[in-house]
Amino acid sequence: MNGKIVAYGELLLRLSAADGTIRDSRSFNACYGGTESNVLACLSALGHRTSFLSALPEGPLGEAALDHLTGLGIDVSGVLTGGDTIGMYFSESGSASRGANVVYARRHSQFTLLTEDSFDFEKVFDDAVLFHISGISLALSPSSRDLAFRLMHEAKKRNITVSFDFNYRPALWTADNARAHLRRAAEIADILLASSRDLDAFLQTGEENALDDYPCKYLVLRDRNVVSPYLHSVGIAMLHRGERRSELPVFSFPVTEKIGGGDAFNGAFLHALLCGMNDIDILRFAAAAFALKHQVKGDVLKASENDIISFMNKTEDIQ
Repeated sequence: MNGKIVAYGELLLRLSAADGTIRDSRSFNACYGGTESNVLACLSALGHRTSFLSALPEGPLGEAALDHLTGLGIDVSGVLTGGDTIGMYFSESGSASRGANVVYARRHSQFTLLTEDSFDFEKVFDDAVLFHISGISLALSPSSRDLAFRLMHEAKKRNITVSFDFNYRPALWTADNARAHLRRAAEIADILLASSRDLDAFLQTGEENALDDYPCKYLVLRDRNVVSPYLHSVGIAMLHRGERRSELPVFSFPVTEKIGGGDAFNGAFLHALLCGMNDIDILRFAAAAFALKHQVKGDVLKASENDIISFMNKTEDIQ
């Protein structure tokens, strides 16, 4: 496929409690993940050229993380190395009576030290067609946030489509602290990936006015409802400038893995959009990837287009 897709974000070491809660567990299963890299991994599996902008420590931890990315087909020439600290998070899966839990340990990671001078913008955006970023990358430090906005503006200067996922995490910052920065990002992005709650909480608008209030070409709303720890439902709609609106009926899906579903949705959505699918097929394809990822362990969905279409065709609720 022509043109590469670039994303900026932090790759994390994920440590999942092997036995119940984080507090009670004495062993943890390790893997790597992070929202932007997960989106790229999905896109790489779907045949796209992808490139990641990030920072990792020198030494075995950084080398293992780079191996993870290259194993997923992601170009790591934009990943800077130095220092000795990798961002981490600890997770527990929850139970029938207790929800999942995540604890971050990323405050002084190498990623948080990035600045506006960290990258050669001509080099990182050479041959790029899309730049993807999320609200998590705005939350981690003032300097990495400044770089995030610089990257968004540099992409726009080059007529590169900018995709922004709100991905608000209250464990990283308060809604009051986040609001101005998320609104600023929404004023730049061509594609907004959000929920109805995001529109109300951060943009102070609603679906009916969002495309009048913000300049994006596509607004994609994904509203999840937790029926139980093992069963979720979701409603999905897309507003396409020009007064086109498409939506899928709310459907339920089983959940065995709670992390990475939104990233799989975003990757599949961007793939379907770039491939020129019609609006409803874009949503069906992205919804199938979303539901499928909740049955796949780890952070990443590595599925081909045929895999996702096959799952979609077997899932009556996504017809």
